[in-house]
Amino acid sequence: MKEFIDKTTTQSGTKIDRAAMMAVQGFEAKTTIMKSDGSIEEANSAGEKLTTKFEGNKVIETFVGVKTITKTTTFNADGSISEVLS
Repeated sequence: MKEFIDKTTTQSGTKIDRAAMMAVQGFEAKTTIMKSDGSIEEANSAGEKLTTKFEGNKVIETFVGVKTITKTTTFNADGSISEVLS
């Protein structure tokens, strides 16, 4: 399958194969640790980590791999939910 180039990168492309497609669907070997501070840390076989922290009305997810991406989900007082990527 052809590689594609993400608009936010300078790399030559991303390998797309069965393992990558299965990982997109959530089928990937990983280790999950429930930490004493209430956060959750997940690590996959590539060494990438997803950390989930709970702070009041917010859930902060930080993915660290080739790039670091953070998603903050806020449960607002009016019942709406805001999600911000940074």
